[in-house]
Amino acid sequence: MEQFNIQEYLDSGVIEMYVLDQLSDAEREAVEKLATQYPEIHQEIEEVEAAMGTYHAAEGLTPPDYILSNILAETARVAVPTPVSTEQVVVPQSPKQGKFLLWPIAAAVVGLALAAWMWTAKQAADQHVDQLQKELRVLSAKEQACATNEQFLLQQLNILRQDGIKRVTVKGGTEPIAAVYWNKNQSVAHFDLLNLKDPGQMQYQLWAIVKGQPVSLGIVDWKAADKGLVSYQFSQKPDAFAISLEPFGGSPTPTKVVGSGEVVPG
Repeated sequence: MEQFNIQEYLDSGVIEMYVLDQLSDAEREAVEKLATQYPEIHQEIEEVEAAMGTYHAAEGLTPPDYILSNILAETARVAVPTPVSTEQVVVPQSPKQGKFLLWPIAAAVVGLALAAWMWTAKQAADQHVDQLQKELRVLSAKEQACATNEQFLLQQLNILRQDGIKRVTVKGGTEPIAAVYWNKNQSVAHFDLLNLKDPGQMQYQLWAIVKGQPVSLGIVDWKAADKGLVSYQFSQKPDAFAISLEPFGGSPTPTKVVGSGEVVPG
């Protein structure tokens, strides 16, 4: 059995699509199952969620003021000779010789301080690069999601531009709650939920009224209808359309009609 490659999975873009809710239910379940098995995947999900919408300007690498102050203070400290006891034997040296002896020490202090600052700056830069890479993956996933959404909207627009399309406004009382776009040439009814509310534990069912009798077109897929048009093939000639609220799974006859609309002849 091929060993699961965690890094390859993290670099695939699946995590970003998961955070952007662009996966199917089955794909989301697969990601969540892997997240419980591999802490790296769980951590990546949290980091991508934190990176969403967060974009930082690049930070410069100029040493902060306190570094320069510390270097100067340390240089001044080592440049001051340590007092010696009067009982100690002092070897005379010229002021010029003492100055040259202290310079290597001061240079070493400055070098160490700058090296520490450069190491800290590199660590910060590496973290910044990692953050930018995560944000780039998020942007790529967003771009892909936008392209997919644009294609979907164009498909929806093309449906409404087809010949033979007639809009039927479904009203609940006096207020429009949904619309059915009836294409008599293709015998297809396209359902648009408009202002319908989430049915909760129940389901909406779409009906065509033919010669005074309701004929079921089917249960309304709420998730699909919430994203766009839902199409139903129907070969008969409807006089009107109606929506009912039914127990889960639907009903052979309308139980509670919430709205209806007539098909205008012509």
